[in-house]
Amino acid sequence: MGVIVGIEGGGTKTGCAVLDEQGTLLAYAEGGPANLNFVDEATQRHSFETAVEGALAGIRAPVIAVGYTVAGTRANWAWVLQRLGDPPAYPVEEARMAMLSTGVEEAHGVAIIAGTGSLVAGFRHDALVMQMGGWGALLGDEGSAYDVAIRALRSAVRAWDGRESETQLIAAVQRYFGVNDLRELVPLFYQQGVPRHQIAAFAKSVADTAHQGDTAAIRVLVQASTELAGDAITCARKLFQQDEKFTVALTGGMFHSPIYGAAFKEMFALQFPQAELRQAVMAPAVAVARAVWQRLTHPTP
Repeated sequence: MGVIVGIEGGGTKTGCAVLDEQGTLLAYAEGGPANLNFVDEATQRHSFETAVEGALAGIRAPVIAVGYTVAGTRANWAWVLQRLGDPPAYPVEEARMAMLSTGVEEAHGVAIIAGTGSLVAGFRHDALVMQMGGWGALLGDEGSAYDVAIRALRSAVRAWDGRESETQLIAAVQRYFGVNDLRELVPLFYQQGVPRHQIAAFAKSVADTAHQGDTAAIRVLVQASTELAGDAITCARKLFQQDEKFTVALTGGMFHSPIYGAAFKEMFALQFPQAELRQAVMAPAVAVARAVWQRLTHPTP
């Protein structure tokens, strides 16, 4: 008996899942960030090693196949494959991984990823036919955790100056970044540098502040969510009729926020009332492994 390994390298964390030949999840582990647009190759390798070694600990069965997805432009997989015994390797698109993570076996609809970064993609009858976004933190990533964090930071510093109303985002920034005077953020960000994944992780504090009723934090979540929803609607309009039935996969950590998710769903449902909006039911790396399992057990002619 052999096992199938799925690896997903994201902007904040790397996941590794191990399935048996029946598609049952045997193990799962995580490492750090792996997007080479924002971390160096040594960091990426360490993230992969942590996830892979953690997931395979105690598993003696040979690896018969590996699937991989990585955010960004590239990854060095040679040493990973060597560690796994050089099994057949299959790349899995981020968008397909997103669809599969919601439990959809055949992709027909729009996949949205709102994690550290963001991405919108369209499928027709299991074929990936369109992709929007995925431009990274400097050129895009609207609606992502990084985008939410930056919007909240800007709102907080404006409130600190008195240019906006008082907000609990100030206290959230002070706690998360370990500063008293928000002016301390200037050397922290511009001289020392704050890694992108650490900035993105601040989005959870923003969501927590919003759920406590803070107006500014709620505004940040709603604005980011509706901007991404607008992109998803644009994609859907190019592929589907308004009354057509199709799947909308809502994946990534931002959809864990009820406020963020509700704003997205409300805006999208107004335009496509027949669409089925689904959220993830499995970790991304598990979806990657299942994509490979499907390929091995149900090969296309």
